[in-house]
Amino acid sequence: MTSIRVAGLLLLCIGSIEAKKITFFGSQGGSNACQMKAGSNDACIVRLNGNPTTGYTWVATMEGEGVVTVGEPEYQRNEAGDKKIVGSGGVFEFRIAPKGNGGSNTVKFNYVRPWEAKNNAVQIGKPDYQLFCQLE
Repeated sequence: MTSIRVAGLLLLCIGSIEAKKITFFGSQGGSNACQMKAGSNDACIVRLNGNPTTGYTWVATMEGEGVVTVGEPEYQRNEAGDKKIVGSGGVFEFRIAPKGNGGSNTVKFNYVRPWEAKNNAVQIGKPDYQLFCQLE
């Protein structure tokens, strides 16, 4: 009887340890702040509208040593009902997770044509969107 109570209490405690996941719907010129616990499975999800058929994509950068990691963006095309419309826009989704033991970082997002940025034909200036990340 005691072992059943202990097992039930253990399951209750394990079930209550859940990663925090916050989603931000970013906009041009916007910014947000996200707090995460260091060493946790917390995540901040940033969703930014875009249309890769125009040649543009979202690029994430950080200055200095990062206290977070930024995953590769996943693109989800907008759908109108059951139809997939060719050339329509969609949403780029970035997952940002804690990496360090504490501190802060600003992740900057620019909407650019990657080949222009790589060839320095266009200088990446002021970010189109920013996310300030704070690790507790």
